[in-house]
Amino acid sequence: MIELTQIGTQLIFIGIVFFLIGLIQGALIPAVKNSRMALSGHLTAVQCAMALAIFGVIWSLVELPLFWETVAAYGSVFGFILIWLGITIASITGASKALPIAGAGFSANFNAEFTVKVMVRTGSLLSLFACTLLAFGLLPILGQS
Repeated sequence: MIELTQIGTQLIFIGIVFFLIGLIQGALIPAVKNSRMALSGHLTAVQCAMALAIFGVIWSLVELPLFWETVAAYGSVFGFILIWLGITIASITGASKALPIAGAGFSANFNAEFTVKVMVRTGSLLSLFACTLLAFGLLPILGQS
């Protein structure tokens, strides 16, 4: 039986708030420099928010040492937020080097381009690592029937 843990409850709450932020961002898409990038930010927010809420619901099934459980939970939160924030900054500034498909035809100053690149790459690596830990933490349930 699945039950909610403290970390799981926090992940659900963060996911729902993040989802709300994504919905608000969707309404603001026409107001930014690069609306295609803003749409990417909106979709990133709502999709990552749903993932966090799902992680929260299943968190009682995760079997990891406390340190790695914490890294997996909050690493995914911070990784997802960094990716979203980087994309959102790119939509406002026109930064495009880190995200060339959504950024086609736009450019920004060095600081904006660098900031977006660092945020998106760091967030991607952090969320990849955290989700890998989560997958390993769920392996024990495969043996249960």
